[in-house]
Amino acid sequence: MRKATEPTTASFLTPLVHPATLMRGSVLLVIVARGQADQHRAELGALGLRVDICRSVSGAIQKLANRSYDSVVIDWRTLEVEHLGGDWRPSWQRLVEASRTAQPEPVGLVVLWVSAAHPTVEMEAAGAISVDYCVSAGPERLAAAIRQAIERDPRPRPGDATIEASLIGQSAAIRGVIEQVRLVAPKDTTVLITGETGTGKERVSRAIHLLSGRRNREMVPVNCGGIPATLLEDEFFGHVKGAFTDARTARVGRFEQAHGSTLFLDEIGDLPLELQPKLLRALQEREIHRVGGVEAIQFDTRVIAATNLDLWRRVEGGLFREDLYYRVNVYPIHVPPLRERREDIPVFIGHFLERLCRRDRLPPKKLTPEAERELTLRPWKGNIRELENAVEMAVIRSQDRELIASADFPKPRQTPAAALREGANLKTLVADFERELIQQALEAARGNKNKAAQILGLKRTTLIEKMRRME
Repeated sequence: MRKATEPTTASFLTPLVHPATLMRGSVLLVIVARGQADQHRAELGALGLRVDICRSVSGAIQKLANRSYDSVVIDWRTLEVEHLGGDWRPSWQRLVEASRTAQPEPVGLVVLWVSAAHPTVEMEAAGAISVDYCVSAGPERLAAAIRQAIERDPRPRPGDATIEASLIGQSAAIRGVIEQVRLVAPKDTTVLITGETGTGKERVSRAIHLLSGRRNREMVPVNCGGIPATLLEDEFFGHVKGAFTDARTARVGRFEQAHGSTLFLDEIGDLPLELQPKLLRALQEREIHRVGGVEAIQFDTRVIAATNLDLWRRVEGGLFREDLYYRVNVYPIHVPPLRERREDIPVFIGHFLERLCRRDRLPPKKLTPEAERELTLRPWKGNIRELENAVEMAVIRSQDRELIASADFPKPRQTPAAALREGANLKTLVADFERELIQQALEAARGNKNKAAQILGLKRTTLIEKMRRME
């Protein structure tokens, strides 16, 4: 812990951070004086930081519970005013604890004071182990204190252990994916991840983010296919107050939220055609306009997109803009299906068994050799997601047994030819095929019935009726 010292005149004349040096991150500024708060927000914003203002310690603690920040800056006078000369220590301890337990990661604390009379020793005694003290002598000195609070954070940084935990497997196919992730992660290059549903495309995107220089901020995901087209523009870009009937307050969109971090555009192939030009412009210009607003808002965001569709076929079919295709397909990574990496199936099963047994407080379980051989040969059309669900069902069915047999797993889906050989009739085959199509459409649409109905070329009411009949 550095001790607070009164700065010299020379230190005022030599800024610790040059004004042109932009920073990334978000700051919660806890300050009771409105004018000073607005001034700090403007100064720090000019240095690239995003600033939220709160006027009380209790309000700051509530904000830390509901939103992530990189640092908290508190003006010492705010504590004095809030407690009117009373005991400030309980509030200070609660703020320190809130900063330590903030999710997804702890945040650093920076304290502003005017004179050297602030109670440094008492603050340290209250448990402030990651606090910087600085005189409010301009935005450069404050930005330097914020930078030091973030960089001195003792949390372990993700590295190879993170990627190995995220991308499970030992096959040559997945090792190739891991190598591509390591290669592109440190860059700010836009990445397009392709692969079938359930192959783990979002895991790949998170591995890229956690190995990048933007890992200190949470990655922001958007499901382009799971949000109605009428709401997607607002989801991307936000809106200003009064932009439409229910816009009683302004709203920050995902691009602004991901400033300094990574924006993950899942199922980008399902993006409505009318919104694609606006997304293209945002990616080209690195700026957005909130719905109903005229001010251009610049952002510093790394974009990773994913799709289970053949984007080029969508381009040829007039469903996806060619210029947007080239904008997002800068560095492609293909995630192979499970049937092309069968040697990874036992590894996944072992991983799922360990996690489920730990979650449900069960003794360790394992497969019989026969079950492992049989499961390795299955097609697993739903890929990792289907395998994970099957393992969970088997754990439940096996009850207290240590060994899990093939019979504990759900039966594999049959092809029509195999079913005919076993004597199934046409009516049964058609019903089974229809059920499977509906299940696949719902999986692709992430449970969104409107989107699933569009995929199947049905009305929503027709789909719901079919689901009701099939129970």
